[in-house]
Amino acid sequence: MSAPDTPPATPRRRDVWLKAALVASLAVNLLFVGAGVARFFVGEAPERVASLSQVQLIPRKFFSELEGPRKAELLGAFRSFGPAFRDGRKAARSEIAALATALEAEPYDPARVRAVVDAFSGASEALVAQGGQAALTLIEKLSPGERKLLAKHIRLRAERGPRRGDEKRAGG
Repeated sequence: MSAPDTPPATPRRRDVWLKAALVASLAVNLLFVGAGVARFFVGEAPERVASLSQVQLIPRKFFSELEGPRKAELLGAFRSFGPAFRDGRKAARSEIAALATALEAEPYDPARVRAVVDAFSGASEALVAQGGQAALTLIEKLSPGERKLLAKHIRLRAERGPRRGDEKRAGG
């Protein structure tokens, strides 16, 4: 007796979906690995390295046109201001917490609230002054060509207007 010939097994539908899920999972993993490798080779964005958020006078795009060593040299000028920026932000956050405490105090003391708001304003003004000093430090290190490039980026940013979302934050 010979065994009846059985047709070859067709892949079940579940196996097809499982293979598709495995391929998709592999693709996502490769995407994350690629992003990590790219970050390693490209390095951090200038604003992360330099705390450029405190230096509103210098557009971030300016640094994108500089060569690596020169960019690193100029960003080094900002790094020296890093501790002062951190201390200034910490002082401002401290005053915000003090305002919350003053607002909850019983009995309410308007003079205390005014003092805390004045202290917050002073901390914010000091932070802006530090940003201005950092900008001047950078500008003093620029060559004539780099100054023109900076001027170009400042004009471009001014012509572009506020970034998307700035109007919402300003209440407009």
